Amino acid sequence: MDFTDSRSVNLSYSKALLEALASLGLPIPKSASKVLSQISRQERVPIYQQEQLWKAIIDSYPEPLLGIKLGLAMQANHIGLVGHLLMTQKDLQATIDQLISYHPLLGEGGYFEVHRDTFSVSLCYHPNFLNFAQTRVETILAACIAQTQTLTGGKFQGCKLLLSYPAPSLAIQQQYQKLLAIPVQFNTKVSAIQFPVKDLAIPLIAADKDVVSCLKPKADALLQGLEKKGFHRKVTLLLQQTPHLTREQVAKHLCLSTRHLGRKLQDEHTNFRTIQEEVRSYYARQWLTQGEKSNADIAIALGYSDESAFGKAFKRWEGISPSLFDRRRKKTLNSHLS
Repeated sequence: MDFTDSRSVNLSYSKALLEALASLGLPIPKSASKVLSQISRQERVPIYQQEQLWKAIIDSYPEPLLGIKLGLAMQANHIGLVGHLLMTQKDLQATIDQLISYHPLLGEGGYFEVHRDTFSVSLCYHPNFLNFAQTRVETILAACIAQTQTLTGGKFQGCKLLLSYPAPSLAIQQQYQKLLAIPVQFNTKVSAIQFPVKDLAIPLIAADKDVVSCLKPKADALLQGLEKKGFHRKVTLLLQQTPHLTREQVAKHLCLSTRHLGRKLQDEHTNFRTIQEEVRSYYARQWLTQGEKSNADIAIALGYSDESAFGKAFKRWEGISPSLFDRRRKKTLNSHLS
């Protein structure tokens, strides 16, 4: 079953990555320059080309703290319209609100949300990356920390960085905290920046309501353009972010009845089951190829009742069982290593 990932990333963000690399004194890899030359005339970079760019960078600099270093080196004014919109809000609360609204303009590989209790706020990032996930998440969150500190004139210090990844060695953990100057906690449920509620009221030093009033209509138009690329695309993006969603849950996310969802997809000559199968089969192949998830974990992530149900579906897609697919993957890997 063929599936084309419809997500994309803003070209400015892709260029900002390489600018951050250069600012760290690290030469831009030739393979990364080659990828950039292929996308330099596009406003939106297909997600598969963005992953090629990441692969080129990580293959050249395979160090555990690369994401943190890149994020700390990125500049808000390097990421185009959205960066300037975030820089000129009146306070941190307004900036976070705009980040959540306009983040798809930067990239559609994940999304932000805010969790708030009496004393603290957590700015959470939920990725949907198949490759180099930890480095990419750390780049995004480190950039948020660094730029918020800059935009508030150093008044924002953050409280803690939460990372939903296994803890590295103690020596590496100490490097994280030395670079970020805040505590870092691993093995959390979600990756997030945690800070006091009172920090939401910190004013931004570049606040400019006239600039905001000029930029916001442009951002709204671009966001509307993304959203108008078809109802099929909206459903696909939802399932890409959360593959286990049911038909009823997708309809609820889109504020529709299940029947209305079916009619809108029928108008575009498709149906929910077809889209769901495309997304599930795509992720199943990717996760099995990576070899990082068990069949049981994949079954749960894709919304199947058990491993047996997933196995039957996979055999319908690929003509072989997940176990045979995995054995062939390992055989191919071993032949390349020998």
